[in-house]
Amino acid sequence: MATSSKVDPTEPAPGIEIDAPVTATEPVAAQHGGFITWAARTFSSLSNREFRLLWFGMLLSMGGFQMQMIARGILVYDLTNNAVLTSVVAMGFAPSLLLVSLFGGVLGDRMERRLLIQIGQAVNAVAAGVVAVLVITGSVHWTHLFAVSIVQGAMFAVQMPARQAAIPKLVGKERVGNAVALNAMAMSLMNVAAPGIGGVIYGLGGPEAAYLTVTGMMIAAVLLTGLIPRMYPSGDAARQSVLENIKGGFAYALGNRIVRVMLIYSVMLALLSMPFRMLLPVFAKDLYGVSPEGVGVLATMVGVGGLAASLLSASLRKGQHRGLVLLSAGVISGASLFFIASLPFYLVGAILMIGIGFGETIRWGLGQALIMEETDDQYRSRMMSLLMMSFGLMPVAVLPLGFAVEHFGASTAALGMSVVLLVASVIFIFGNARLRKME
Repeated sequence: MATSSKVDPTEPAPGIEIDAPVTATEPVAAQHGGFITWAARTFSSLSNREFRLLWFGMLLSMGGFQMQMIARGILVYDLTNNAVLTSVVAMGFAPSLLLVSLFGGVLGDRMERRLLIQIGQAVNAVAAGVVAVLVITGSVHWTHLFAVSIVQGAMFAVQMPARQAAIPKLVGKERVGNAVALNAMAMSLMNVAAPGIGGVIYGLGGPEAAYLTVTGMMIAAVLLTGLIPRMYPSGDAARQSVLENIKGGFAYALGNRIVRVMLIYSVMLALLSMPFRMLLPVFAKDLYGVSPEGVGVLATMVGVGGLAASLLSASLRKGQHRGLVLLSAGVISGASLFFIASLPFYLVGAILMIGIGFGETIRWGLGQALIMEETDDQYRSRMMSLLMMSFGLMPVAVLPLGFAVEHFGASTAALGMSVVLLVASVIFIFGNARLRKME
């Protein structure tokens, strides 16, 4: 980096937020009918160069994350043949994510956001490289994978709130919903491609090949993110203490009713739907007896559903019943899980995985977009950190699910969780008229 004292006019001074140029009108192609109109509306935020760089960085880092989840689950289960230990390692990131989330949100509202994103990506690259070396030297143990999972949880909590809070600065408030949905689409694309690729790489080259690939993807994400201008938050959070920032974030969430309702809904749905995905290698092996490649295919089908959901979310605008679409996520996820448990056939399960991915991505992508729209900029990173705490609370549901699989079998455990999810979703739909009617 140059050390010249000259001021770069393209770089904001500390404490000054960037104002990326935003085009108020849709591209010319959007003036025409049919598919072109839909595509122009759906992908409009990608016309912004800075957001495009952020998006591709997300593509790489989430691809590495998804590949690593599949590789880690398979490796731990191969090493231990124990569903409970596999669930412990799968959820190893949760305690650190839960602990660091509050501070990650505060950091995102106090510090330069590009740096926070890069720190998270770089540490994840190092962690994946360490696992690759341990596998190559034949010294890997499930406790090593557990430790790395803890580190990754902390880094996820640092970079994600900053990444999401930076989006409105890049694209403008009128495109927040579209940009957040496209960010979710990047995750869904990697849900589609990365697990299958990761499963094949694991099957052909072993876990070391999978982890080396993840390391390379994370390094590339760091370099790509470095091309984005520095992004400073607005507001006076940096003038207050960290404790005051945390208290202020909770006070804002409690005082903003619609944000509060959406946060509660998201956490509830996450605790009742995501544990199945976290233990997918266990369910796949016990229900279908499939190979690592087969596990990757199932995870890829989850990504297909997520991709469809993110495209739908990106195309939605105000006035198109977005609240009702968000509330449908729990019913879709619950029904899909119910039939997966009731019909334990691999082909049927692979198709129904689409519904799992669709419901989860509607909850995550559209939920984020609506929360961002309803939140003031100086609190956005903290609201995203509260949303991410649902991941940190995952052991509350994953560990009991792991025990249920061990004692009652995978099919019975999944069936029980699906019933609870469906009942909770229906209750929430009829009990929250304001969110149901949200345009």
